[in-house]
Amino acid sequence: MSYTFAGLPPRHLRAWISPLWFDFRDTGRDQLEFFVEIAGLQPSHRVLDIACGIGRLAIPLAGYLNERGGYEGFDIKQELIEWCQSKITARKRNFRFQTADVATSWSPNGRFSVDNYRFPYSDRSFDFAYAGSIFTHILPNGAANYLNETARVLKPGGRLVSTWLVYNRRSVELTSTAATVKKNWNYDHGDFRVKSEDQPEASVAHEEAAIRKMYAEAGLEILEPFRPDASYHAGRIPDDRSVGIHLHYALSIVAIRSPSRID
Repeated sequence: MSYTFAGLPPRHLRAWISPLWFDFRDTGRDQLEFFVEIAGLQPSHRVLDIACGIGRLAIPLAGYLNERGGYEGFDIKQELIEWCQSKITARKRNFRFQTADVATSWSPNGRFSVDNYRFPYSDRSFDFAYAGSIFTHILPNGAANYLNETARVLKPGGRLVSTWLVYNRRSVELTSTAATVKKNWNYDHGDFRVKSEDQPEASVAHEEAAIRKMYAEAGLEILEPFRPDASYHAGRIPDDRSVGIHLHYALSIVAIRSPSRID
């Protein structure tokens, strides 16, 4: 598994999707290896990249998926999509990108709400889906919709790998982690906590039981256990410990679309 394209996207575009202290190449490579080793990604799979950003995953996937496979990515930032189209689609015609017309704190003029956005793909059209650090920026109603939409576009037995900021309410009550959780997400809304009431989407941590309920209602079966995320994990916290401590709570969930789900 190797990168197909030399160079990196421009710094100002990379800054939209993750802190610049993240290593763009290494995080993409590590995520792809996780997909193959743990989640069963195959070269012939059709992959959906939810909130695809600036191609952090698409670039290594371009060196892994074969001509029978394919890739679709969408994101709210048009300039990111345009870069991916000009640099990736131009060389890999089975890699396509489009802008999602969704209203968020970062795209306030979008036509659709996260709570009701319908993914622009047909039912049962993907073998594999990835949602990187997107559920970390979506409140519960939107998260439930995105899970339901993902299950809709996955084939029965298709896989979803997603990143969440997770806490367990009972564990927080019984251990000293309560202070850390409250420091990172000071505002408690029951099934989720946020860092800022003024911009709640800036960072959202979801309670474990609430996450499990959303998956079950979407017809997605979690493949236990929750695992450290391949990209957003504690090993990437920089030397400046004042930033990045929240990555101790970043976990990856692997799930399959239940064959019994009815669209």
